[in-house]
Amino acid sequence: MEKQKYFLKNIPTANIKDSSVFHVFAQEKLLIKKDKNGCKFVELSDISEIINDIKPELIHFIGADNGVEHYCFQAQNSFKIEKPELEFHDLRSLMNCFDQPQFALACMSSQLLYWDKTTKFCGECGSETQYSTLERAKICAGCKRNFYPAITPAIIVAVMNKDKILLAHNKTFAGGIYSLIAGFVEPGESLEECVQREILEETGIKVGNIKYFQSQSWPFPSSLMIGFTASYQSGEIKADGIEITHAAWFGREELPALPRPGSLSRKIIDALMAG
Repeated sequence: MEKQKYFLKNIPTANIKDSSVFHVFAQEKLLIKKDKNGCKFVELSDISEIINDIKPELIHFIGADNGVEHYCFQAQNSFKIEKPELEFHDLRSLMNCFDQPQFALACMSSQLLYWDKTTKFCGECGSETQYSTLERAKICAGCKRNFYPAITPAIIVAVMNKDKILLAHNKTFAGGIYSLIAGFVEPGESLEECVQREILEETGIKVGNIKYFQSQSWPFPSSLMIGFTASYQSGEIKADGIEITHAAWFGREELPALPRPGSLSRKIIDALMAG
């Protein structure tokens, strides 16, 4: 990766190929191009006519995928798109629109823009931060403290009781969606300890045989979701009534409405319920 391209103050149309990808975000939604095959990322050539209306304050260089450079920026103005094939979409809805490496780049863009927005000033002395010329970081102009993109670890776990899986309805879920137990890791806590604590706090049961499954970038706004499986040990299910309104054991033939495909929770559920 070219270090000097981490941050670009102006749109360098003379130095960037028309085929380069731009992840344009407006109010946390990503601009995409729709065609007969589905959707794809927007290229510089797609937005060259409206770039002056968008007026990005700063462009971030993300990296290259198969030789194609990716950039991202936050649109500073509200603007009207005249091209019907260009649309803004919530990032969650695009999980199955792109392959995993492409979606990972979109997640990285979202997380970097969030980091950029929330680190304009030093949290220790209050001075403005400046962009490093050596790495993806910011440096406080006053106390010289470094600020790197921060990722918040969170666990998500599927608990199995013989051939049944523990699913719960969170009060924030739309409709009748049920999913796995999840939660953020606390300071001084291991991932396995977090799994046990979250399940006990939210459902009242104890688990063991905790095994790593898979992880997924979760840029809402800046998390890394770490998936596990576990086995039921003891206790009766009792939803905490704070986050979880209902939880129960479900077999393969009685599954409720589940999270959308592409999410780590759905991947774990599908894998376990397939046997």
